[in-house]
Amino acid sequence: MKTEETRDLRQALGSFPTGVTVVTAKDKDGSPVGFTANSFTSVSLEPQLILICIDKESFNIESFSKGGSFAVSVLSESQQHISTTFASPETDRFKNISWKSKTTGSPIISDSVAWFDCDTDNIIEGGDHLILIGKVREFGYNPQTPLVYLRGNYVNLGLEQKMLLAMENKNTKIIVGALIEWRKKIFLLTDQTTGMLYFPNASRLGSTSDEESLLGSLQKQKIHINEHYLFSVFENNDDKTSLIYYRTKVEDGSSITTGKFYEFDSIPFELLADDASRIMLKRYIAERDLNAFGVFVGKESEGNVEAISKTNQNV
Repeated sequence: MKTEETRDLRQALGSFPTGVTVVTAKDKDGSPVGFTANSFTSVSLEPQLILICIDKESFNIESFSKGGSFAVSVLSESQQHISTTFASPETDRFKNISWKSKTTGSPIISDSVAWFDCDTDNIIEGGDHLILIGKVREFGYNPQTPLVYLRGNYVNLGLEQKMLLAMENKNTKIIVGALIEWRKKIFLLTDQTTGMLYFPNASRLGSTSDEESLLGSLQKQKIHINEHYLFSVFENNDDKTSLIYYRTKVEDGSSITTGKFYEFDSIPFELLADDASRIMLKRYIAERDLNAFGVFVGKESEGNVEAISKTNQNV
């Protein structure tokens, strides 16, 4: 398959949202090993079977293909950093991770949404991956919200739901804005009275058919948004307005009717309307370079960035 076709297939497959797991085992010396995977599914309830897939090029391959057992931990929304760790080239992935073991001795990530401790029941060749079928020996679960992966990004379901409820509350003053990228350029509008630059925004996210909403006004300006991800949620210190900003990319920004796309290295930050916008845009550019985005949650002057890294799975 050609490189372009492989990329397109990966993007198509990425349209199916999945949970995020860490698959673990012990190597021949008894040391814990593991990797991040979203290729996990139930196979059978009777007998109790699950499966995971592992890349044949993984440096863990021998431990999982010959070890005889493995465990799967389903991560929660608060464990995004664990997913990142186990998808990285980190040598000691368990250094700062809390874990325990059950029947088979395979590591189980503490506070995961669910876990399955398995004997390896069968191994099947599957192209460039091995399919490991596990017979469940022991399992557990809790009511936490799971971490979700979609189109190369983690999705914070709990935070998204809170934002949607806030936008639906007529008593809450809301501004919804967007950081829109095209070919490493950021879209900004110009205030015709002051000459200051600002991000497109509206009182609601809405839909493309609602011209008063953010998505509708962008559609009117010939900016077609296919997908968007939460980027920053904060409260204005002065009037307590709740500001919700999304990040998105567009395939074509050449036909816009108003505003301008600015190259990253030529953005006139001094013309941005406020400090919050300057800080937010600088953070976006820095995280874009790392290809690792987070969600800022807090007040205008302080808060936390919750890590949401974009990484390759099954490594």
